[in-house]
Amino acid sequence: MNRKKYWEYMIVVLLTVLGVFYLMSLLMGFRLTDSNTYNTYALQAESWRQGRLDLGQDYPWLELAIFEGKYFCSFPPFPSYLLFPLTFLFGSQTPDYVLVLVLDLLAAFYLYKLALKLGVKEEAATLLTVFVTLGANTLFVMVSPSVWFLAQLLCFVTAVMAIYYAQAGRGALSLFCWAASVGCRPMQVLFLPVLLVLLYQCERARDAETEGVKLVLRRWYWAIPMGILAVSYMLLNYLRFGSIVEFGHNYLPEFVRAEKGQFHLDYLKTNLPSLVHLPEYNEDGTMLINHFGNLSFFITCPIVVIALAGLVYVIYKRNVQLASMGILIVVLSAIYLLIITMHKTLGGWQFGNRYAIDILPYVYLLVGLITEKHPGLAKYCVPLCVFGMCLNIVGTVIVYNGLA
Repeated sequence: MNRKKYWEYMIVVLLTVLGVFYLMSLLMGFRLTDSNTYNTYALQAESWRQGRLDLGQDYPWLELAIFEGKYFCSFPPFPSYLLFPLTFLFGSQTPDYVLVLVLDLLAAFYLYKLALKLGVKEEAATLLTVFVTLGANTLFVMVSPSVWFLAQLLCFVTAVMAIYYAQAGRGALSLFCWAASVGCRPMQVLFLPVLLVLLYQCERARDAETEGVKLVLRRWYWAIPMGILAVSYMLLNYLRFGSIVEFGHNYLPEFVRAEKGQFHLDYLKTNLPSLVHLPEYNEDGTMLINHFGNLSFFITCPIVVIALAGLVYVIYKRNVQLASMGILIVVLSAIYLLIITMHKTLGGWQFGNRYAIDILPYVYLLVGLITEKHPGLAKYCVPLCVFGMCLNIVGTVIVYNGLA
């Protein structure tokens, strides 16, 4: 690898993300020094530091779980793990906008490294990194530290890191990062088979003679860091809510009052069409952008279109190994999307359909694998990337600025 070229393009990637972040700050009117109104994770971390599991009081503007008369964070806990050491310096007013920028740059850093690890050339790796961050609905959660979006951004980053370390054959780190992503968005548990396949392939490449079972058993210790993190989630859940699988969302008043609860098949009737909803237009012919999250994720995340088209192509070319991985990713992603459309809110206030971005790290993996085998795919990403950037910048600015 040409180290000079590697770092030249890495700098281009990071400067691009930094530049768009700065542009969005100008258009949306936020600064790195601003406080985060929706700072549930920091409040939880500060409460832990003070020796308390609940938040100590009600914060009416936040979505809090109410259990046995106490108020708790109603979201999976890993972001609070990250913020906990910061509370020793900042209390509950942690520098969340700075953290978001750091996570944005970290996402770009690992996405670029992952593409190169897959064998993609530097130019195409730069394009794909920009495509999945700035040219997709991911942008909506990359500019705000509010509790809902911070969790999704951190999930995105840790999922990308998990894939990168799996591709590098570093199983303990990969599985730890995967457990971290689950601690942000629990349904990430579905994508574990993809990481296990990547790790198994790396082990087989290192030692083709050892049988499969022995190959797996000799790496049992990879599960230790992941297991410690998982046990911490379960213990925290049990101490707060008396169940190892309950992190609090079911005790949100809106779901306690809901006749059908947080998840139900009946929600599919409205949510599934919303997930693939085509644009609507005003009377003057202009496209309607609103904050109801009813714009097809194929439009707001056009890298998914590239992934599906590429998969069809490799199936046509009869690349069995690549097609098998692609089908696995698509099936797991479809199951993921089916489950989230059974959720009562499907993301609530948003541009596009932000829940769908949870599959993008694995979609990116598929696009990277295909691009390595068929470099010509990259040029078809350019128009869709530009389209995605324009749409998501405009939509994100409109929604955050209350213009929709």
